[in-house]
Amino acid sequence: MQKHKCIYCLQLKDENEFNREHVVPRMMGKYQNGFVLSDFQVCQECNTYFSEKLENGIALDSYEALLRMQHLDKPMSDGRKLIGNRIKLIGDEGIFKGIPFTVVTDSNNPYRIRFDSEPMVGIIKSVEKHEYDYYVLEELPIASEEVIKRMKESTQPIINTGIDRALLEPVLIERGYLFKQFTYSEKSIYDLHKEPEFTTAINMKIDSIMRRVCAKTVFNYLCYSTSKEFVLDSRFDEIRDYIRYGNWSDRLWFRYSKGPVSTAEMPNDTAHVVGYMWYPENSHWVFCGCLTWFGDFTYVFKLGDTDQKIQKVNMLNSTRMACFNNVDRTIKEDDAVHIFQTRQARD
Repeated sequence: MQKHKCIYCLQLKDENEFNREHVVPRMMGKYQNGFVLSDFQVCQECNTYFSEKLENGIALDSYEALLRMQHLDKPMSDGRKLIGNRIKLIGDEGIFKGIPFTVVTDSNNPYRIRFDSEPMVGIIKSVEKHEYDYYVLEELPIASEEVIKRMKESTQPIINTGIDRALLEPVLIERGYLFKQFTYSEKSIYDLHKEPEFTTAINMKIDSIMRRVCAKTVFNYLCYSTSKEFVLDSRFDEIRDYIRYGNWSDRLWFRYSKGPVSTAEMPNDTAHVVGYMWYPENSHWVFCGCLTWFGDFTYVFKLGDTDQKIQKVNMLNSTRMACFNNVDRTIKEDDAVHIFQTRQARD
């Protein structure tokens, strides 16, 4: 039986140890004539590792997971929840300021998601601004004289965002928030907020798992659009080692930005853009990868070195981009352009 070399682990394996690898992970969308590596490029072991150890980790726990909930070509089933390790959404104005929210898929909502407030108790912080300090029940502090004074000035001094009242009231009494003639009545926090919308702050973490998924997606596309022989070149060994094993090299770099960084003509605002191009660094062109998820957030990273010195822009050739349309599920390829420095991130 003929043996083939995997583009990631670089091991020679029998034909039956290889399977299909989608250029864009299927969790990020399915496409007509989807780009697939199926000619003995990625072995089953690497493919399974990527799925179980990388992609599953971010599927519901990343900023991109939030975008998936809203923009996948096929909506997720109702009730799927966003995990809050890599992304946290916190109310950022008025009565909602400071409340952590859980994002849940909801087909009845025009945005496909709803925000469920986590069970907390809010104590009035600013009567004028209608702002509250929110606590989980176990961390509610003893009421101070200043807090009691504010409470007496407020028409809604205490807010309960989902704690069972039978559990909440004894703690409020024990810690000095409720006494004799001073009680509270429960209202929905959404009823207390008079506007139809509110803003949230998004705190997100871009870790190695997320960046490796992005690098793998671009490396897959590089293999698909050039050749297996091209990506087996030793200049890609450092990015290859990072994708497969997580070994970071100081010769690599990542940058990221909000919105697309190229001039690729996107078919709509929610398309993925995957490509590779040149970046000017220290009087030389550096070979780079670029990936935009759902038209919203872009990762740019170094793929490998080159000896070509910067001369003219028209020397930029053999660079490609593909737009993955998340509305009609089509894919369109185009020439890539050179890119410019954005925000930098490193392991």
